[in-house]
Amino acid sequence: MLLIKNGCVHDGRGQVLPQCDVLVENGLVKAVGPGLSAEGAEVFDAAGKQVLPGFVSTMTIQGATGPGWHDDDLGEFSDPVTPELSVVYAFDQDNMNFQEQWLYGVTSVGVVPKPGNVLGGQMAVFKTCGRSPYEMLVRERAAMAASVSAATKKPYAPRNAAPMTRMGAVSLLVAALKKAERYTECSDYDPKCEALQPVLRGEMPLFVNALNRAQMDAAEMALRDFPNVRLVLTGAYGLDETRESVRSGRCAALIGDVTEAGTQLNANVDYAGIGRLAQAGGLVGLCCGGDSFAGGKESLLWNAIQWHKNGVPAEQVLRMITSAPAEILGVGCAVGSIAPGLHADLSVWSANPIETYTARLEAVFLQGENLLTRKEVRKSCW
Repeated sequence: MLLIKNGCVHDGRGQVLPQCDVLVENGLVKAVGPGLSAEGAEVFDAAGKQVLPGFVSTMTIQGATGPGWHDDDLGEFSDPVTPELSVVYAFDQDNMNFQEQWLYGVTSVGVVPKPGNVLGGQMAVFKTCGRSPYEMLVRERAAMAASVSAATKKPYAPRNAAPMTRMGAVSLLVAALKKAERYTECSDYDPKCEALQPVLRGEMPLFVNALNRAQMDAAEMALRDFPNVRLVLTGAYGLDETRESVRSGRCAALIGDVTEAGTQLNANVDYAGIGRLAQAGGLVGLCCGGDSFAGGKESLLWNAIQWHKNGVPAEQVLRMITSAPAEILGVGCAVGSIAPGLHADLSVWSANPIETYTARLEAVFLQGENLLTRKEVRKSCW
């Protein structure tokens, strides 16, 4: 049992609780409030410190790239339509442990196949530290990865094979969904159609990589005949507050890396407009994704700082890297905020790290275990 005492608790949903305690039992948050006590509990004194939920980094390839980035298990470019693939079988606990993302407060990640396929496969959510992929797994089949961006042309255009244009990408996406609609129990087994059934029923969100306004419009138009599909626009640098589908909740958005210097797509992000869109009820998170993926463990926090520097309130930014992405990935009942019954994944800082560069990480708890003081997880094969 663990008792974090007298910290300023930010729950990840906009509430700030000064001089508050968090009681942890069996890896879960048992209670949140002032003046808590528990006989025999280990006490962590958080007086004068900020207690935040563990950050949720979505659209990452970390955990499945191998040492030196060369052992790539995420780019299956033999076919542009591969919804049957599962990223679970690409994940390597040693790769994730080596990255030590938790040193910047990241305790959960949504791992995604590399962009390049129109339908890339099934995402999964993992913890950032552990001894096996299956121990670290929070949710299998969390989302289906898709793309209508220029990334889909790169693996196939040199072969003179589709998709070579956005028209080709959208056509392949629609054709795969139409075929899956006609698939029944009486049909011959088709792993692609089988994998798309949860998407068509709205049980699994469809993450469509669409970076600018034209690509986002194309994605929405392509899916107009599939009313149950839960669209999540990823990359989404061209998002602004006029996107009614996000404002109304018909779809969500995960904004790509605004700190990446290798692209001009992030140069004109409408920080204020997207902030107002999220404030009006739109489900918007940060993902550090797009056609490429930032590799550093600090990327998510640096993005959060950039959003705050551009006028978005710190508590709203915190939501965009905690409870909002957790909700989008369907794991909000386990991670992404500080509340009774959820995993005790949280970080303690000397100051709010979104507001100041001087903030130091004092502790980071993964299901109640302080990773800063634990014994090192032994790497099995590196």
